[in-house]
Amino acid sequence: MAALILILALVMVLGNIFYRHQIDISQTSAALHSDQALLMVLSAESWARQRLSNNPSMDDTDVDHLGEVWAQALPALPLEGGFITGCIRDLQARININNFALYTPESLELDLKRQDDQPLGLANLWRRLLELSNIPYTHARTGALVDWLDSDSEPVGQWGAEQGDYDGLRIPRVVANTLMTDASELAAIIGYQHSEVLALMPFVTALPLSGRSSLGTTININTAPVSLLLAMAGSSNESFVDVLLTARNERRHFKSLAEFHNELERTLPLTRREIETRWPPGMVDVRSNFFQLYIDVSLGDTNLQVTSLIDRRKDPSNPTIMAREISVVPKMIPPLNNSVNNIDMDEEVDLMTGTQDAEMYRMQTACNAIGV
Repeated sequence: MAALILILALVMVLGNIFYRHQIDISQTSAALHSDQALLMVLSAESWARQRLSNNPSMDDTDVDHLGEVWAQALPALPLEGGFITGCIRDLQARININNFALYTPESLELDLKRQDDQPLGLANLWRRLLELSNIPYTHARTGALVDWLDSDSEPVGQWGAEQGDYDGLRIPRVVANTLMTDASELAAIIGYQHSEVLALMPFVTALPLSGRSSLGTTININTAPVSLLLAMAGSSNESFVDVLLTARNERRHFKSLAEFHNELERTLPLTRREIETRWPPGMVDVRSNFFQLYIDVSLGDTNLQVTSLIDRRKDPSNPTIMAREISVVPKMIPPLNNSVNNIDMDEEVDLMTGTQDAEMYRMQTACNAIGV
Protein backbone atom coordinates (compact mmCIF):
# COMPACT_ATOMS: atom_id res chain seq x y z
CA MET A 1 0.00 0.00 0.00
CA ALA A 2 2.82 2.38 0.92
CA ALA A 3 4.52 1.64 -2.39
CA LEU A 4 1.32 2.39 -4.33
CA ILE A 5 0.85 5.66 -2.47
CA LEU A 6 4.46 6.61 -3.17
CA ILE A 7 4.08 5.81 -6.87
CA LEU A 8 0.82 7.78 -7.05
CA ALA A 9 2.46 10.78 -5.42
CA LEU A 10 5.41 10.52 -7.79
CA VAL A 11 3.09 10.35 -10.83
CA MET A 12 1.17 13.40 -9.63
CA VAL A 13 4.36 15.39 -9.07
CA LEU A 14 5.77 14.44 -12.46
CA GLY A 15 2.46 15.15 -14.15
CA ASN A 16 2.36 18.59 -12.58
CA ILE A 17 5.95 19.25 -13.67
CA PHE A 18 5.23 18.21 -17.26
CA TYR A 19 2.00 20.24 -17.29
CA ARG A 20 3.76 23.41 -16.13
CA HIS A 21 6.54 22.74 -18.59
CA GLN A 22 4.06 22.60 -21.47
CA ILE A 23 2.47 25.85 -20.30
CA ASP A 24 5.88 27.55 -20.17
CA ILE A 25 6.70 26.30 -23.67
CA SER A 26 3.33 27.49 -24.99
CA GLN A 27 3.73 30.94 -23.39
CA THR A 28 7.30 31.28 -24.65
CA SER A 29 6.24 30.23 -28.14
CA ALA A 30 3.34 32.69 -28.14
CA ALA A 31 5.60 35.53 -26.98
CA LEU A 32 8.17 34.63 -29.63
CA HIS A 33 5.52 34.50 -32.38
CA SER A 34 4.10 37.84 -31.22
CA ASP A 35 7.53 39.46 -31.41
CA GLN A 36 8.18 37.93 -34.82
CA ALA A 37 4.75 39.02 -36.08
CA LEU A 38 5.36 42.59 -34.91
CA LEU A 39 8.72 42.64 -36.68
CA MET A 40 6.98 41.42 -39.84
CA VAL A 41 4.51 44.30 -39.49
CA LEU A 42 7.35 46.83 -39.25
CA SER A 43 8.94 45.26 -42.32
CA ALA A 44 5.62 45.54 -44.17
CA GLU A 45 5.43 49.22 -43.25
CA SER A 46 8.87 49.77 -44.73
CA TRP A 47 7.72 47.95 -47.87
CA ALA A 48 4.63 50.20 -48.10
CA ARG A 49 6.64 53.38 -47.56
CA GLN A 50 9.00 52.34 -50.34
CA ARG A 51 6.10 51.70 -52.72
CA LEU A 52 4.60 55.11 -51.96
CA SER A 53 7.88 57.01 -52.25
CA ASN A 54 8.66 59.12 -55.30
CA ASN A 55 11.08 56.52 -56.62
CA PRO A 56 10.35 56.51 -60.40
CA SER A 57 10.28 52.71 -60.45
CA MET A 58 7.67 52.62 -57.68
CA ASP A 59 5.38 55.63 -57.78
CA ASP A 60 4.85 59.04 -59.32
CA THR A 61 3.77 61.20 -56.40
CA ASP A 62 2.32 63.86 -58.71
CA VAL A 63 -0.43 61.47 -59.85
CA ASP A 64 -2.07 58.57 -58.01
CA HIS A 65 -4.34 56.00 -59.64
CA LEU A 66 -5.44 52.38 -59.32
CA GLY A 67 -2.96 51.16 -61.93
CA GLU A 68 0.11 51.94 -59.83
CA VAL A 69 2.21 49.36 -58.04
CA TRP A 70 0.91 50.23 -54.57
CA ALA A 71 -2.70 49.49 -55.57
CA GLN A 72 -2.15 46.05 -57.08
CA ALA A 73 -3.42 42.94 -55.33
CA LEU A 74 -0.70 40.74 -53.84
CA PRO A 75 -0.89 37.03 -53.00
CA ALA A 76 -0.42 35.84 -49.45
CA LEU A 77 3.28 35.64 -48.67
CA PRO A 78 4.22 32.38 -46.90
CA LEU A 79 6.29 32.49 -43.72
CA GLU A 80 7.74 29.69 -41.67
CA GLY A 81 4.73 28.67 -39.60
CA GLY A 82 2.32 31.17 -41.12
CA PHE A 83 1.67 33.81 -43.77
CA ILE A 84 1.24 37.55 -44.24
CA THR A 85 -1.27 39.44 -46.39
CA GLY A 86 -1.73 43.15 -46.89
CA CYS A 87 -2.85 46.02 -49.04
CA ILE A 88 -2.61 49.78 -49.40
CA ARG A 89 -5.63 51.95 -50.00
CA ASP A 90 -5.95 55.61 -50.87
CA LEU A 91 -7.65 57.52 -48.06
CA GLN A 92 -8.19 60.53 -50.31
CA ALA A 93 -10.57 58.43 -52.35
CA ARG A 94 -13.01 59.32 -49.57
CA ILE A 95 -14.58 62.39 -47.96
CA ASN A 96 -12.45 63.76 -45.15
CA ILE A 97 -14.93 64.36 -42.32
CA ASN A 98 -12.57 66.89 -40.73
CA ASN A 99 -13.02 69.22 -43.71
CA PHE A 100 -16.35 70.24 -42.15
CA ALA A 101 -14.40 72.04 -39.40
CA LEU A 102 -13.49 74.74 -41.92
CA TYR A 103 -17.08 75.92 -42.27
CA THR A 104 -18.26 79.24 -40.86
CA PRO A 105 -21.97 80.02 -40.34
CA GLU A 106 -21.95 82.12 -43.50
CA SER A 107 -20.16 79.61 -45.74
CA LEU A 108 -22.31 76.74 -44.44
CA GLU A 109 -25.55 78.59 -45.16
CA LEU A 110 -24.30 79.38 -48.67
CA ASP A 111 -23.38 75.77 -49.40
CA LEU A 112 -26.64 74.38 -48.04
CA LYS A 113 -28.56 76.54 -50.52
CA ARG A 114 -26.66 75.31 -53.56
CA GLN A 115 -28.41 73.18 -56.15
CA ASP A 116 -27.08 70.21 -58.12
CA ASP A 117 -26.15 72.38 -61.10
CA GLN A 118 -24.11 74.80 -58.99
CA PRO A 119 -20.48 74.58 -57.76
CA LEU A 120 -19.79 71.45 -55.77
CA GLY A 121 -19.67 72.23 -52.05
CA LEU A 122 -18.81 69.83 -49.26
CA ALA A 123 -22.24 70.16 -47.63
CA ASN A 124 -23.98 69.50 -50.94
CA LEU A 125 -21.72 66.51 -51.61
CA TRP A 126 -22.56 65.15 -48.15
CA ARG A 127 -26.28 65.48 -48.84
CA ARG A 128 -25.97 63.58 -52.11
CA LEU A 129 -23.92 60.81 -50.52
CA LEU A 130 -26.45 60.31 -47.73
CA GLU A 131 -29.33 60.22 -50.20
CA LEU A 132 -27.51 57.68 -52.40
CA SER A 133 -26.93 55.58 -49.26
CA ASN A 134 -30.69 55.67 -48.52
CA ILE A 135 -30.08 57.74 -45.38
CA PRO A 136 -32.67 60.48 -44.72
CA TYR A 137 -31.02 63.89 -45.00
CA THR A 138 -31.72 67.11 -43.12
CA HIS A 139 -29.56 70.20 -42.78
CA ALA A 140 -29.35 69.38 -39.08
CA ARG A 141 -27.11 66.42 -39.91
CA THR A 142 -24.56 68.74 -41.51
CA GLY A 143 -24.89 71.41 -38.84
CA ALA A 144 -24.34 68.92 -36.02
CA LEU A 145 -21.26 67.60 -37.78
CA VAL A 146 -19.77 71.08 -38.13
CA ASP A 147 -20.44 71.92 -34.48
CA TRP A 148 -18.85 68.66 -33.33
CA LEU A 149 -15.62 69.61 -35.09
CA ASP A 150 -15.33 73.37 -34.67
CA SER A 151 -13.51 74.84 -31.68
CA ASP A 152 -16.25 77.11 -30.34
CA SER A 153 -19.38 76.40 -28.31
CA GLU A 154 -21.80 78.41 -30.43
CA PRO A 155 -24.22 76.60 -32.77
CA VAL A 156 -23.41 77.10 -36.44
CA GLY A 157 -26.73 78.66 -37.36
CA GLN A 158 -30.19 77.22 -36.82
CA TRP A 159 -29.11 73.70 -37.78
CA GLY A 160 -26.23 73.36 -35.32
CA ALA A 161 -26.01 71.27 -32.15
CA GLU A 162 -23.76 72.08 -29.20
CA GLN A 163 -23.42 70.71 -25.68
CA GLY A 164 -26.92 71.62 -24.54
CA ASP A 165 -28.43 69.39 -27.22
CA TYR A 166 -26.35 66.41 -26.06
CA ASP A 167 -27.10 66.79 -22.35
CA GLY A 168 -30.71 65.74 -22.91
CA LEU A 169 -29.84 62.47 -24.66
CA ARG A 170 -30.48 59.12 -22.99
CA ILE A 171 -26.72 58.59 -23.05
CA PRO A 172 -25.21 62.09 -22.61
CA ARG A 173 -21.89 62.82 -24.28
CA VAL A 174 -19.45 65.69 -24.48
CA VAL A 175 -19.02 67.55 -27.77
CA ALA A 176 -15.45 67.07 -29.00
CA ASN A 177 -14.94 70.57 -30.45
CA THR A 178 -11.85 69.25 -32.20
CA LEU A 179 -10.94 67.17 -35.25
CA MET A 180 -11.74 63.46 -35.37
CA THR A 181 -9.00 60.86 -35.23
CA ASP A 182 -11.26 58.09 -36.53
CA ALA A 183 -14.27 58.36 -38.83
CA SER A 184 -16.26 55.97 -36.60
CA GLU A 185 -16.61 58.90 -34.18
CA LEU A 186 -19.40 60.02 -36.50
CA ALA A 187 -21.69 57.64 -34.57
CA ALA A 188 -21.34 59.86 -31.48
CA ILE A 189 -22.85 62.89 -33.24
CA ILE A 190 -26.49 63.62 -32.60
CA GLY A 191 -28.78 62.40 -35.38
CA TYR A 192 -26.48 59.68 -36.75
CA GLN A 193 -27.48 56.05 -36.15
CA HIS A 194 -24.95 53.25 -35.84
CA SER A 195 -26.32 51.44 -38.90
CA GLU A 196 -26.06 54.64 -40.95
CA VAL A 197 -22.44 55.17 -39.94
CA LEU A 198 -21.60 51.58 -40.94
CA ALA A 199 -23.09 52.27 -44.39
CA LEU A 200 -20.99 55.45 -44.73
CA MET A 201 -17.67 54.06 -43.50
CA PRO A 202 -16.40 52.96 -46.96
CA PHE A 203 -16.75 56.56 -48.18
CA VAL A 204 -15.44 58.64 -45.26
CA THR A 205 -12.18 59.08 -43.41
CA ALA A 206 -10.70 61.35 -40.73
CA LEU A 207 -7.48 63.01 -41.88
CA PRO A 208 -5.44 66.00 -40.71
CA LEU A 209 -6.31 69.20 -42.51
CA SER A 210 -3.92 70.22 -45.23
CA GLY A 211 -2.90 73.79 -45.84
CA ARG A 212 -2.83 73.17 -49.58
CA SER A 213 -6.55 73.77 -50.02
CA SER A 214 -9.08 76.05 -48.41
CA LEU A 215 -11.36 73.02 -48.20
CA GLY A 216 -8.83 70.75 -46.53
CA THR A 217 -7.90 67.51 -48.25
CA THR A 218 -9.21 66.92 -51.75
CA ILE A 219 -10.84 63.85 -53.32
CA ASN A 220 -8.77 61.91 -55.83
CA ILE A 221 -10.93 61.40 -58.92
CA ASN A 222 -8.63 58.61 -60.14
CA THR A 223 -9.32 56.42 -57.09
CA ALA A 224 -12.74 57.49 -55.74
CA PRO A 225 -15.39 54.70 -55.61
CA VAL A 226 -18.42 54.78 -57.90
CA SER A 227 -20.87 55.79 -55.16
CA LEU A 228 -18.78 58.85 -54.34
CA LEU A 229 -18.45 59.70 -58.04
CA LEU A 230 -22.24 59.59 -58.32
CA ALA A 231 -22.50 61.99 -55.40
CA MET A 232 -19.98 64.31 -57.06
CA ALA A 233 -21.83 64.19 -60.38
CA GLY A 234 -24.98 66.07 -59.40
CA SER A 235 -27.27 66.75 -62.37
CA SER A 236 -24.58 65.37 -64.73
CA ASN A 237 -25.01 62.01 -63.01
CA GLU A 238 -24.46 59.19 -65.50
CA SER A 239 -22.39 61.11 -68.05
CA PHE A 240 -19.91 62.30 -65.43
CA VAL A 241 -19.43 58.81 -63.98
CA ASP A 242 -19.18 57.26 -67.46
CA VAL A 243 -16.24 59.51 -68.30
CA LEU A 244 -14.30 58.30 -65.26
CA LEU A 245 -15.25 54.63 -65.50
CA THR A 246 -14.47 54.52 -69.21
CA ALA A 247 -10.99 55.83 -68.49
CA ARG A 248 -10.49 53.20 -65.75
CA ASN A 249 -11.75 50.37 -67.95
CA GLU A 250 -9.30 51.48 -70.63
CA ARG A 251 -6.58 51.58 -67.96
CA ARG A 252 -6.19 55.33 -68.38
CA HIS A 253 -5.95 57.92 -65.66
CA PHE A 254 -6.02 61.69 -65.49
CA LYS A 255 -2.55 63.16 -65.08
CA SER A 256 -3.80 66.63 -64.15
CA LEU A 257 -6.99 68.48 -63.34
CA ALA A 258 -6.68 70.27 -66.67
CA GLU A 259 -6.78 66.90 -68.47
CA PHE A 260 -9.80 65.90 -66.37
CA HIS A 261 -11.60 69.14 -67.22
CA ASN A 262 -10.72 68.72 -70.91
CA GLU A 263 -12.30 65.26 -70.93
CA LEU A 264 -15.47 66.58 -69.29
CA GLU A 265 -15.62 69.46 -71.78
CA ARG A 266 -15.55 66.98 -74.69
CA THR A 267 -18.24 64.81 -73.13
CA LEU A 268 -20.66 66.94 -71.12
CA PRO A 269 -22.92 69.73 -72.46
CA LEU A 270 -21.18 72.26 -70.20
CA THR A 271 -18.79 75.11 -70.87
CA ARG A 272 -15.23 75.01 -69.59
CA ARG A 273 -16.04 77.68 -67.03
CA GLU A 274 -19.03 75.71 -65.73
CA ILE A 275 -16.91 72.56 -65.43
CA GLU A 276 -14.08 74.27 -63.59
CA THR A 277 -16.57 75.94 -61.27
CA ARG A 278 -18.58 72.79 -60.57
CA TRP A 279 -15.54 70.58 -59.89
CA PRO A 280 -12.97 73.06 -58.57
CA PRO A 281 -9.33 72.37 -57.61
CA GLY A 282 -10.18 72.84 -53.94
CA MET A 283 -12.53 69.87 -54.04
CA VAL A 284 -10.96 67.37 -56.47
CA ASP A 285 -7.42 66.44 -57.46
CA VAL A 286 -5.43 63.67 -59.17
CA ARG A 287 -2.94 63.07 -56.37
CA SER A 288 -3.09 61.87 -52.77
CA ASN A 289 -0.95 62.30 -49.67
CA PHE A 290 -2.67 59.98 -47.21
CA PHE A 291 -2.80 56.20 -47.47
CA GLN A 292 -3.73 53.34 -45.18
CA LEU A 293 -1.74 50.12 -44.94
CA TYR A 294 -3.61 47.00 -43.83
CA ILE A 295 -1.52 44.04 -42.68
CA ASP A 296 -2.68 40.62 -41.46
CA VAL A 297 0.06 38.40 -40.00
CA SER A 298 -0.68 34.83 -38.96
CA LEU A 299 2.20 33.09 -37.23
CA GLY A 300 1.58 29.95 -35.19
CA ASP A 301 -1.29 30.74 -32.83
CA THR A 302 -0.68 34.49 -33.17
CA ASN A 303 -2.78 36.59 -35.50
CA LEU A 304 -2.07 40.33 -35.71
CA GLN A 305 -4.15 42.78 -37.75
CA VAL A 306 -2.55 46.18 -38.15
CA THR A 307 -3.68 49.38 -39.86
CA SER A 308 -1.13 52.15 -40.36
CA LEU A 309 -1.75 55.70 -41.56
CA ILE A 310 0.91 56.85 -44.02
CA ASP A 311 1.53 60.54 -44.75
CA ARG A 312 3.84 61.74 -47.49
CA ARG A 313 3.15 65.50 -47.38
CA LYS A 314 6.47 66.57 -45.88
CA ASP A 315 8.83 64.21 -47.66
CA PRO A 316 7.47 62.24 -50.65
CA SER A 317 10.74 60.31 -50.85
CA ASN A 318 10.32 59.07 -47.27
CA PRO A 319 6.64 58.82 -46.24
CA THR A 320 5.84 58.96 -42.52
CA ILE A 321 3.86 56.51 -40.39
CA MET A 322 1.48 58.86 -38.56
CA ALA A 323 -0.50 56.30 -36.59
CA ARG A 324 -0.64 52.56 -36.06
CA GLU A 325 -3.46 50.42 -34.68
CA ILE A 326 -2.63 46.84 -33.65
CA SER A 327 -5.32 44.24 -32.96
CA VAL A 328 -4.64 40.75 -31.61
CA VAL A 329 -7.17 38.31 -33.04
CA PRO A 330 -7.88 35.25 -30.84
CA LYS A 331 -7.19 31.87 -32.35
CA MET A 332 -10.47 30.23 -33.32
CA ILE A 333 -11.87 27.65 -35.72
CA PRO A 334 -12.69 29.35 -39.05
CA PRO A 335 -16.34 29.11 -40.18
CA LEU A 336 -17.26 26.69 -42.92
CA ASN A 337 -17.17 28.53 -46.24
CA ASN A 338 -19.25 27.10 -49.05
CA SER A 339 -19.07 30.19 -51.25
CA VAL A 340 -16.84 28.43 -53.79
CA ASN A 341 -19.35 25.60 -54.20
CA ASN A 342 -22.22 28.08 -54.61
CA ILE A 343 -20.74 29.94 -57.59
CA ASP A 344 -23.17 30.08 -60.45
CA MET A 345 -22.06 27.85 -63.33
CA ASP A 346 -22.22 30.72 -65.84
CA GLU A 347 -20.01 32.85 -63.60
CA GLU A 348 -17.55 29.99 -63.28
CA VAL A 349 -17.36 29.60 -67.05
CA ASP A 350 -16.80 33.34 -67.42
CA LEU A 351 -13.87 33.23 -65.02
CA MET A 352 -12.33 30.26 -66.78
CA THR A 353 -12.75 31.62 -70.30
CA GLY A 354 -11.41 35.08 -69.55
CA THR A 355 -14.42 37.28 -70.25
CA GLN A 356 -14.84 40.86 -69.06
CA ASP A 357 -16.01 39.61 -65.62
CA ALA A 358 -12.76 37.73 -65.20
CA GLU A 359 -10.80 40.84 -66.17
CA MET A 360 -12.68 42.93 -63.61
CA TYR A 361 -12.00 40.27 -60.97
CA ARG A 362 -8.30 40.24 -61.78
CA MET A 363 -8.04 44.02 -61.66
CA GLN A 364 -9.41 44.37 -58.14
CA THR A 365 -7.31 46.49 -55.81
CA ALA A 366 -5.51 44.70 -53.02
CA CYS A 367 -7.96 45.68 -50.28
CA ASN A 368 -10.93 44.48 -52.33
CA ALA A 369 -9.18 41.24 -53.20
CA ILE A 370 -8.62 40.26 -49.55
CA GLY A 371 -12.02 41.51 -48.44
CA VAL A 372 -10.94 44.58 -46.43
